[in-house]
Amino acid sequence: MLTRSRKRINRQKTQAKKTRSKVIMQKVNLTEVKDEFFASPKKVYQVLRKQISRCLRQQDDEDREAAFEIEHVRLPPGKKNFPYHQHATWWELYYILSGQGKMRTQSGLTKIEPEDCFVFPPGDPHQIINDSQQDLVYLVIANNTSFDQCYYPDSDKVWFSGTVAKGQAVGLTQVKPGFTTNYWQDEE
Repeated sequence: MLTRSRKRINRQKTQAKKTRSKVIMQKVNLTEVKDEFFASPKKVYQVLRKQISRCLRQQDDEDREAAFEIEHVRLPPGKKNFPYHQHATWWELYYILSGQGKMRTQSGLTKIEPEDCFVFPPGDPHQIINDSQQDLVYLVIANNTSFDQCYYPDSDKVWFSGTVAKGQAVGLTQVKPGFTTNYWQDEE
């Protein structure tokens, strides 16, 4: 009995060593992550974001997708991040790094400032508004589902989004059955 246990333990140790030798930590400094500018046609919505998870995934020899997404976002003064929306499948966790602004929810507007953290489960509408004179900088971490549906209460639109092979994004906005429109219609 003792011999079988030792053999099992030795097999586990050997397997652990093999696994450790394959695991390589992905690391990136924010200065190495490309800024991506995203804005609506009339510039009501505008962010400069760094898609950290995407950058880390590019370092992974096995092209594995993490169970979460993380972005570093810079929201300029007087801008909103995205139209007021709620996700069907995503949880989003926000951590404010610098600046001040407001978080719009069903309860109204709430002041946000550095060190604030808040989470939105699927179904809770939200929007960040920078009503200050400085950039509002934050991290957003979301669970990484391969499909999501967003509802936009202000414009009564639905947005379907997902990923296909190799992380290629797809999206479709549907206002009512049989009719599609662009993402920004009735938002600005």
